[in-house]
Amino acid sequence: MVLLALVVAPPLRGQEREKVFGDAHFIAYEGPQPSWPTADHAQVIKDFAVPIYLGLPDKSYKVLGRIYDPRSSGFGIVLRAFAEGLFPEKDRQRDCANQAQYRGADAVVVTNDPKLVKAFDLDSSEIAKSAPLFNHKHKIVLAVKFK
Repeated sequence: MVLLALVVAPPLRGQEREKVFGDAHFIAYEGPQPSWPTADHAQVIKDFAVPIYLGLPDKSYKVLGRIYDPRSSGFGIVLRAFAEGLFPEKDRQRDCANQAQYRGADAVVVTNDPKLVKAFDLDSSEIAKSAPLFNHKHKIVLAVKFK
């Protein structure tokens, strides 16, 4: 068990170390902020640090970045498979919400909207391999700030 903890723990690099919540990592979005798509309704989970929209929100927003799981190769794939089987989705939702709040976001948006996917230049395989929410493997997870 100690060996597993040593393999999983990220190396400490002082100020360079990224703030990580579970396996929810963050990559900032830098690019145009057009009028991103919205919807008339979405399911909203309000149990965490910020709400999680399963679908597009009904108000305008700015995309701050994408929340992702970096375990897409090597031993990381094995750890990801164990996590999917052993730990509840609520834990991953909490980690995504905490990561979004840490980045100054008002909410998390979980979507497969083509305009948003295109902005991140991701294909369906890349999304599935890096999705932090296993119940939404074919959707990107975004940290957003409402306008």
